[in-house]
Amino acid sequence: MSNPEPDLRSIWSHLDNLEFRQGYIDAAGIRTRFVQAGPADAPPLVMVHGMGGSWENFIANFAEHAKHFNTVAFDLVGHGYSAKPDQVYQVRDYVRQLGGVIDAFGFSKVHLLGLSIGGWTSTRYTIENPDRVEKLLVLSAWGRPRPNETPESRALMMAELAKRLKAVDEPTYEAMDEVFAGLIARPEDRMQDLLAFRLRIYRQEGMPKVMRNVFAGIAPGVWEENMLTDDDLRSVSRPTMVVACVGHPDIFLKNAMEYKALIPGVEWHELHYASHWPQWEEADELNRISIGFFAS
Repeated sequence: MSNPEPDLRSIWSHLDNLEFRQGYIDAAGIRTRFVQAGPADAPPLVMVHGMGGSWENFIANFAEHAKHFNTVAFDLVGHGYSAKPDQVYQVRDYVRQLGGVIDAFGFSKVHLLGLSIGGWTSTRYTIENPDRVEKLLVLSAWGRPRPNETPESRALMMAELAKRLKAVDEPTYEAMDEVFAGLIARPEDRMQDLLAFRLRIYRQEGMPKVMRNVFAGIAPGVWEENMLTDDDLRSVSRPTMVVACVGHPDIFLKNAMEYKALIPGVEWHELHYASHWPQWEEADELNRISIGFFAS
C-alpha cells in the first residue's frame, strides 16, 4: 500500500478508562507535576522516570499498577512540566524531591519503581531512608563509578547526550525520533504521540539552558559526588529487584550486573527484547513481574 495507515496510537489510549488526577504539589520546595491513581487505602507506589523524560515514561504501566497500588508518578525538577530553577540538577536534588513527594502525599512507607536516573535516585533514597521504603525495583540501572565504564560505552553515552542537546536546540520531530532510537530499539514501537509529547516539552521556553543544567548533573566531579559505590549498594537493606535488558549490552546492563553482584538478596529478572525502556518495549511482561514483586 503506497500510503500506509498513520500511527493513531496515543498516550490517552493507556489512560482513557482510568480514574486519575493530575496536578501540582510542593515537593521539598519544588513545584512538582504529579499524577495519581488507585485506591487511597492501597499500598503506595511511586514511579521515578529517566533523564530528560517525564511521568509519561510510565504510561504503559500506570493503569495496571493502579489496580493494585495507590500509584503516583511525577516530573523531576528540570523535567516535564515541573519547576526549572537555574541550577545544576544533581541526583541528590532528585532524592530530596522524591522525599518531598512522599511527604506531600502523607505516605509513611512506599514501594519505589525507578527507570535509569530514576532508578539511581530511588536506590539512593532507599539507602538513606530505609524506614520509608517497602520494596525497590530498578530498570536500566545507572550511577556506578565511571572507571567501571569502557571507552566504548563512554563514547556511546557522549554521542547520546549530543543527540539530546541537538533535539532541544533544534526541536523537530526528526530530532526527537533520533533521541527515542536510543531509548526504544524497534522503530515501530516509537509511538508518534509519545515523540510529539516530548517535542512539546522540549519546545518550552528556555529548554536549551534547562537541558544543559540536566546534563551538568552527570558531569565529572558532580557524578562522583552522587554515584553509588560498592559500599552504598551493599548497604541496601530493603527487598530489591533489578530488571536487566540482556539483549542490549551497554553500560546500563553492566551497571545492572554490578547491582546484582552487590545488593544483598537482590531478585534478578531478565528481559530479552528491550533496550533502555523495558517498561514500554515489554510493558506486559514488566507489569506482570513488577506487580508480582511488589504485591508478594
